[in-house]
Amino acid sequence: MTDTVEHRTSGRLAGPLPRTLRLVLRYRADDPFAVSLHFAGPARLGAGLVVEDGGAVDDGPRWTVGRALLDTGSRQPAGLGDLRVRPMRDETVRLEFHAPDGVAAFHLRGSDLRGFLAATYRLVPPGTESDRIDWPDTAEEFAGRLF
Repeated sequence: MTDTVEHRTSGRLAGPLPRTLRLVLRYRADDPFAVSLHFAGPARLGAGLVVEDGGAVDDGPRWTVGRALLDTGSRQPAGLGDLRVRPMRDETVRLEFHAPDGVAAFHLRGSDLRGFLAATYRLVPPGTESDRIDWPDTAEEFAGRLF
């Protein structure tokens, strides 16, 4: 059985100049509470002055978010911090990345997100995440792992 779930998709960056961006959703059983969102690298100017979609997905921005936040946000508004997630009427899910200088909104297909999450729940069922973590037995052992 694989210890990683990965789903490649794309979505729309909202705003005055909306564009399609590639996205990879990754989940690892050894980090059972988190999902990594990997966006494509910066756009490049290709031959014939055509703007290409961007570089490799691993060269772009990456966000690590709670699996539970994405799950809840796929069904109802969720999140209070720098990432807020909510379903939209057109069957997309809106990811809002909040920063001091503004908000970036990214829309992806709800079916893609829900399918990805279902695969992660088959790998690590909800409520069993803590069983996958190698918790230290003592405070000293915990401190030893930090250094």
